Amino acid sequence: ITTIDALSSLLARQMPLLSRFGGQPGICEDASPYYREAVRRALAMLEEEGGSGPVTAALRYCDNDGVRLAELLGGMLARRDQWLHHAGRETAREEVEAALRHLVEHDIGRAAQVLTPQLQVRLMPLARHAAANLPGDHPLAPFRDWNTPISPTAATLPLWRSLCELLLTGDGTLRRSVDRRHGFPATEEGRARKQELLDILAALPDPQPIVRLRALPAPHHDDAEWEVVGSLAHLLRLAAAHLWAVFQEAGEVDFVEMASRALAALEDESGPTDLALILDYRIRHLLVDEFQDTSPAQVELLRRLTLGWEAGDGRTLFCVGDPMQSIYRFRKADVGLFLQAARFGIGALRLARLQLTRNNRSCPPVVDWVNRAFAPVFPLQDDETRGAIRYRPFAAGRADAEGAGVFVHALLLQAGADAATLAGEEARHVADLIEQERAHHPGHRIAVLVRARAHLEALVAEIRRQRPHLDFQAVEVEPLATRQAVQDALTLTRALLHRADRVHWLALLRAPWCGLRLADLHALAADDQRATIWQLMQDEARLARLSADGRQRLLHVRDIVAQAYAEQGRQPLRRWLQGVWLQLGGPQCLWEAGDVRDVEMFFDLVERLHDAGEFDPERLAVAMTELYAAPDVRADGTLQFMTVHKSKGLEFDTVILLGLHRTPRNADTPLLLWEEVTIDAAEARLAAAPWVPRQRRNGSPAAYDYLLALEKERAANEAARVLYVAATRAGRRLHLVGALVPNARGELGPPAGSFLELLWGVLEAEFLRAAPRGHAASPDTAAFVPQLVRLPRPQIPALLRVACHVPPSTAAELPAQAETAGLEAHCGTLAHLYLEMMAHDGVAAWDAPRVRSLLPAMQRWLRQQGHAADAARQGARSVAGMLETTLQSGQGQWVLRARSEAASELALAVAEMGAGAGVHRIDRTFVEDGVRWIIDYKSERVGAAPSEAELCLLAERHRPQLMRYAELFAGEERPVRIAVLFLACGRLAELV
Repeated sequence: ITTIDALSSLLARQMPLLSRFGGQPGICEDASPYYREAVRRALAMLEEEGGSGPVTAALRYCDNDGVRLAELLGGMLARRDQWLHHAGRETAREEVEAALRHLVEHDIGRAAQVLTPQLQVRLMPLARHAAANLPGDHPLAPFRDWNTPISPTAATLPLWRSLCELLLTGDGTLRRSVDRRHGFPATEEGRARKQELLDILAALPDPQPIVRLRALPAPHHDDAEWEVVGSLAHLLRLAAAHLWAVFQEAGEVDFVEMASRALAALEDESGPTDLALILDYRIRHLLVDEFQDTSPAQVELLRRLTLGWEAGDGRTLFCVGDPMQSIYRFRKADVGLFLQAARFGIGALRLARLQLTRNNRSCPPVVDWVNRAFAPVFPLQDDETRGAIRYRPFAAGRADAEGAGVFVHALLLQAGADAATLAGEEARHVADLIEQERAHHPGHRIAVLVRARAHLEALVAEIRRQRPHLDFQAVEVEPLATRQAVQDALTLTRALLHRADRVHWLALLRAPWCGLRLADLHALAADDQRATIWQLMQDEARLARLSADGRQRLLHVRDIVAQAYAEQGRQPLRRWLQGVWLQLGGPQCLWEAGDVRDVEMFFDLVERLHDAGEFDPERLAVAMTELYAAPDVRADGTLQFMTVHKSKGLEFDTVILLGLHRTPRNADTPLLLWEEVTIDAAEARLAAAPWVPRQRRNGSPAAYDYLLALEKERAANEAARVLYVAATRAGRRLHLVGALVPNARGELGPPAGSFLELLWGVLEAEFLRAAPRGHAASPDTAAFVPQLVRLPRPQIPALLRVACHVPPSTAAELPAQAETAGLEAHCGTLAHLYLEMMAHDGVAAWDAPRVRSLLPAMQRWLRQQGHAADAARQGARSVAGMLETTLQSGQGQWVLRARSEAASELALAVAEMGAGAGVHRIDRTFVEDGVRWIIDYKSERVGAAPSEAELCLLAERHRPQLMRYAELFAGEERPVRIAVLFLACGRLAELV
């Protein structure tokens, strides 16, 4: 029992190509940075080779300056399995136009099913009459001699468009009246012909296929359009090749890569592979659940797994699914595949259709209402191309229950109410409804479902502020970035990593672990806008302006941060940040039970980005938008908030569907649209079209607009299915909540694209009967006084109060010293980092040219610590000089050489009675000839050519520190020797 994605991953690992990773690659949840990087590399390659001209021309054609090109085309790489195998063929243009022609003829065929030859015969005399009474250049002029039905082919598209002039108005509706302007003069014959035409139009069952005729494009591209398609296709092929290299560097692949490798593992040019034959022997039965949400790659995987299966051989394929619940297009699911499998099977296997009609979840009143309301919401017939599924009614399989039914809550606000007022009234009404449900039906499971997470914000705020007794579980609803504990951790991170970030430094001092009052913040920073807050914190005269409480709190933070800066770069970023957070008392500032999990998720994200080499504060902020707060651990699960997509497959006693009036956000306009079209059973082809600027259009429909309209129609069809899924989660009671505000003329109408628009035929009467509601006055923000939340007495937690490298008595002096010698301290830290790398790689892998090549990276690191460009440049040269000197020194090479039990930057914690835990970090230690060596690196200046006596004198100052390190190894029962390696001269001074 497994998922199709997990099966793909298992099969893909059989591919030799994946062995290049040097291990099993991970699967990345968000590969968008890899896609953008691949596009950037492809563009750079074209620039170097001088082949970027066509791409530049394509961008000019599309009115795109390339700023968002990596993002736009990166999204296409995420779906490369749909187009990559089509790109680069010699007959690409012919295949693309053949696919486009097939789509056009499909829609013409749909219209021809409405305008049958028999109906056309009835229209012929009417069209001839109208054409005879119109000018020769009128679109109906070709019908003056019309006497044979129009064939449903792309070649006859102009005739079909002309026929629309007879049948449709300018806004795309069937004509309800005609006159002499349309070729029907006020004569006896004209009136008779007019009435006959109107009778025919009134009897048409579904005019939509006729309406679509006007939007059909010419089934071919002009040279300019094809140049764009070809240029972007060439760029995308290069980007796809670079993407493989990017994946190898990251040690990860995406699901598309896994799926393509899985397919290749089962079948190649010669037919089924050995792996496929082995699986063919072992697999006897396949059951695929939720088949309506499969993607083309997954169906192809099933086809290859069942190659060679024959009817009656004892093997079975069982696919289960409900096409009315197909709601995962954003995951590349295609409901048309369900219809194709039902009609044609999968590969050579034909499937017997079994239709289930019982609903065992909902009570009869809910089932009856859903059947009645959704039949007109769904399309009238199935259409694989448009992802259209007609409604299939069902019968209740469970008995009725007391109080079961569907309840409409039409909230009508007075004119002038804004969106915030609308959301607030809706939230209060839903909160009241939840309390009523709990009071009348205790113990019943309640779900509040929404179309998008943002639609729950007002309700969550209402409950948090006014009704905290309503414990609820929010499944991936509350963004992690909105939780106060996480905001404080993010503030600490951004402040520590950027000393000039004034806003976050002020927020750090205002956070609960410090809690400076506004008067103290004003006294500290109001009259100096040029110095950093960290610099102002070192000014003793300025600190004297603060209150006694404010000074004590600020010094507490200053001492901890100063110690952190002294240790910066000597441990992983996550450990460093979390250590500062712990010492500041971050855990004491967590107010809710789930806060600790939220903060852990934040630090996990920091670690993940840092380990991947992608960490920077801006990327961290973006990545946090994809994380959500953990559900409330106090909630018992009887009240849950979630999106409709998360609710799929679940059932609840009561469902409250709020935000019927809300509309989804608009998607970005793609640079290139494509559509994989199955023309025959042998092979699918790709229809593609670039975006066409308005000034380049000649008035006729563009292929891009046609494909975009096709995509929008699929999205609209899926929206109806999403609404259906939400309604059918209810077992006993379904509450539908929507809110409207009359327009300036007092008219009511549903917003376009909303769930309310879909159900307006059923719910309109409820809103017309609703009385306008008064709404609560907006709070007076001017009179609002925020309460300062802070710890009563900030202090380092008892477990973390340790004897640091600097004695506590000198802690107050540390900040001034650290600020004065900040550059030297950071240079020493940076040198330690590189020495650790050298010891790990081996000195043979390092030389002077390599060190000098890292000067830009050193400068960038020092700039990130807050140093000016000149200081960073000077510091980088100093670090590089120390490293080169150490590498060229025999004693330096001896220290860095690989040995038994060798370790660099070894951190050891020792628990001491009454003093907490002491942490010691040893720069270099190893065992040679049975002797434990402990080496401490020092970057201090020692002169041009110091004597042995001078070095020993300098080293003697560090004896207490090295002796403490030596005591840590007392249990080894082997000799210990201690020494100092002076990096400036590359010489070792042993302490005897």
